[in-house]
Amino acid sequence: SEIALNFIADNEVFIMGDKDTLFQAIYNISDNAIKYTKRYGEVNIIVEQKDGEAHIVVRDNGVGMRPEDTEHIFERFYRVDRARSRNSGGTGLGLAIVKHLVEAHKGYITVESERGKGTSFIVKLRKKRK
Repeated sequence: SEIALNFIADNEVFIMGDKDTLFQAIYNISDNAIKYTKRYGEVNIIVEQKDGEAHIVVRDNGVGMRPEDTEHIFERFYRVDRARSRNSGGTGLGLAIVKHLVEAHKGYITVESERGKGTSFIVKLRKKRK
């Protein structure tokens, strides 16, 4: 589908961690954002320094989720839309794996979403000490 994909960053943000693992986590979140954003929608990937941490925010204006879904979204095998996940080959493990990868870096991940308005996943990691 045709969407706008924007990358926005504060100057330079240095993060301690394994680049392949962190790439996989951000890739999984971004892939979901693209899948659940309608044609001509927008996905923003924002990297910023905030509250002494490095924040990586993946924000879309896609279909969004209900509050009862956001409570369980990081659980293994949990799928918001079972029919769509089955058709696209999803297993319900992606976000559980993302949470594990982020926590392995002593970080954490949160989600904010509103049905019909979009979703934001916020990965918070320790910044590299100079």
